[in-house]
Amino acid sequence: MIRIALRMLLGDTTKFVGVVLGVFFCTFLITHLLSMFTGLMSRTYALVTDIPQADIWVMDPAVEYVDEPAGLPSTSLDRVRSVEGVKWAVPLFSGSLRCRLPSGRFRSVLVIGVDDATLLGAPEHMVEGRVESLRSEDAAIVDLGGARDLLRLPVEAPVRGPGWNMPVLDGPARALEVGDEILVNDRRVVIAGIADLGPRFLSKAILYVPYSRALRMSPPERNLLSFVLVKAAEGEDGRGLAGRIQESTGLRARTAQDFSDDTYEYYFRTTGVVGRIVFMISLGVVVGIAVSALLLFMFTAESAPYYATLKALGASNQRVVAMVLAQAAVCGATGYGLGVGFSCLLGRVIIKSDTMPYLLAGKTLVFTACAVMVVTMFAAVMSAVKVMRLEPAQVFKT
Repeated sequence: MIRIALRMLLGDTTKFVGVVLGVFFCTFLITHLLSMFTGLMSRTYALVTDIPQADIWVMDPAVEYVDEPAGLPSTSLDRVRSVEGVKWAVPLFSGSLRCRLPSGRFRSVLVIGVDDATLLGAPEHMVEGRVESLRSEDAAIVDLGGARDLLRLPVEAPVRGPGWNMPVLDGPARALEVGDEILVNDRRVVIAGIADLGPRFLSKAILYVPYSRALRMSPPERNLLSFVLVKAAEGEDGRGLAGRIQESTGLRARTAQDFSDDTYEYYFRTTGVVGRIVFMISLGVVVGIAVSALLLFMFTAESAPYYATLKALGASNQRVVAMVLAQAAVCGATGYGLGVGFSCLLGRVIIKSDTMPYLLAGKTLVFTACAVMVVTMFAAVMSAVKVMRLEPAQVFKT
């Protein structure tokens, strides 16, 4: 009977394609929007994932996410190092400072101060220059996006005289290059390298400098230590060590994964993008249900004489309903596969760019599969009710 149901479905190509397209549209919308949302939100904790060597991040107890640290006393570093199970601990500075370009234009830049001795926390993927060049006087490494877009310099340096000079905000500009000089908080910075960090959630240029230089560049404050990065000793459980650090120092200690999750949840709670994504996903589900259910119902209604014939030949309601469910399952599976495939193709090949984030996660596939199941089951139930109400005698009516 299932074979007969599939032949009935595939025999009417137009309606079969219509039902599949309804499920495809629903699947594509949900998968693509969720993948773009996941890709966008993965950028919120990029600073954490950029430093894979650190197992634990130690911070002020009031810090909620990675982009807004509170200063710690310099003694916090030694207190963390004294905790049993800590292999090493290094300081990290993170703060926004104002950068003044030769044209007179200014930008807000994120300055990351890495450990002077080990340079742990410096970017790994260098496009130009070497990480070790940070040890040179006034040297800094800039991210590729900031060098290309946010920190562009005039092609011809404007002529400057004594005193105040009018900013030159128009005219041709070029990307920032190795050897160029800029001012950060009125301090000279020489670009010694360019690193490919990937896109960030907040559009801001990033500068890497040694920790001691970052403290000198920053406005004077009593506490300037943003984070303490910790590596657990061999055999140590990360969460267990974080708990001991927290208990011993009174500071907040989170594993890298937990801190990434904290940052994700903070942006999830506080940004309006979540509500918009949920609305668009809901719209996709409604459209998919409406189109798929309507087309499958129309297909069932036009096939009513065939179902009536089967019932007149002795087929039970359960058997005929099973045929309808099989048809709905085939349409749902086909539309789901096509929708996911097209979403991957569009996100990873056709329009792959920094402005269109795309990250297909396993939970997205599961959620989409559940949504498609709801869509197809709703359509199948509507069609099954129609079939169950058929009278076998209808086959003999003219």
